[in-house]
Amino acid sequence: MRTPKDELLLRAMDHALSARTIEAVEALAALYRLLDAERIPEDENYAVFATALSRRLEGATGALHPYRASEVDGGAPQIELFRRLMKHLPLASAADAVANALLADFLRGHAEPTLLDVGIGQGRQECNLLRALARTGALPRHLTVVGVDPSGTSLVEARDAVLAVADEVGLSLEFVKLESPVEDLDMATWAALRAVRRPLVVNAAFALHHVAEKETSGMEARDAVLARLAALGPVGVVMCEPHVDHHRAPARERLKNAWNHFSRVFQLLDTLEIPSAERRAIKRFFGREVDDIVGTVNESERCERHEPALAWWERLQRAGFAPRGGLEAVCPADVHPAVGLCVEEGTVGITFRGDVLVSVLAAVPGEGA
Repeated sequence: MRTPKDELLLRAMDHALSARTIEAVEALAALYRLLDAERIPEDENYAVFATALSRRLEGATGALHPYRASEVDGGAPQIELFRRLMKHLPLASAADAVANALLADFLRGHAEPTLLDVGIGQGRQECNLLRALARTGALPRHLTVVGVDPSGTSLVEARDAVLAVADEVGLSLEFVKLESPVEDLDMATWAALRAVRRPLVVNAAFALHHVAEKETSGMEARDAVLARLAALGPVGVVMCEPHVDHHRAPARERLKNAWNHFSRVFQLLDTLEIPSAERRAIKRFFGREVDDIVGTVNESERCERHEPALAWWERLQRAGFAPRGGLEAVCPADVHPAVGLCVEEGTVGITFRGDVLVSVLAAVPGEGA
């Protein structure tokens, strides 16, 4: 059942989409008058969406790429907010634990494997993975980590962090940096990647939904990326992605999808006993994503193009992958009590109050691949 706040939010969106700017502003003003964002967590959530709609009314340049927003809003860089999110939000930590359990299973028993990480960031996940492998006595003799990321600064931090942990656990490790969005890697780089030590395992945590919206060789860019990954012959691919459609959905549907998804995330966040400054920082992280999803007028400028697990599986299967079986035996049993795990073929859903909010996908080469 819709509340007056819901009605005003949707009314503002309808007016904005119909270029009725004055009516949209009036609806947002009426919504703001109902909010007490300083004292009521739910109202803070409405304010996030109202702010995104306000930026939409400003025009094509009103919404900012989340990872550049700090240059304008003066807040902490998005990658710093992401670190806080990983520390405090069990959706993220549970996805991390499930993904690392799957990666460890793919790597276990091999002497000199290679891990290709698309969107490696600052290497946090690899550090956790190496320590987990060490605890179970499953470290390889040598590991090559290939980190792909558009940020050279993040790659340097990732290399230093991963090499430090490798030294800590006594692992011979080589770190290769590829500073580029994965969709912009040239053919010479893809050819060089076919020569890495085997077996090859691929990880992509909250990264592939950032692949730019464009055609490559007659197919969508993210399909082209998955096809090129498949051509490398990996024994396994692990992906983490928000389970929601912010990619192809029309603007009004995208607003509703975003509201359903992020309001659940905010509800989870509001149940946790964490410092209020950390809670607000994490909401700012998601607020910037909402700005991008809801507030961007020019579709080509949008960055946060999430897709649900089924859409990713359609892409993976077109690329020649198949779901990995037996996930129940691999999944960790000790995730945060605020979230649950829902295991289906090839997918582990991270749930809150019965809703899947994040999906971890595990793929292997399909028949004939």
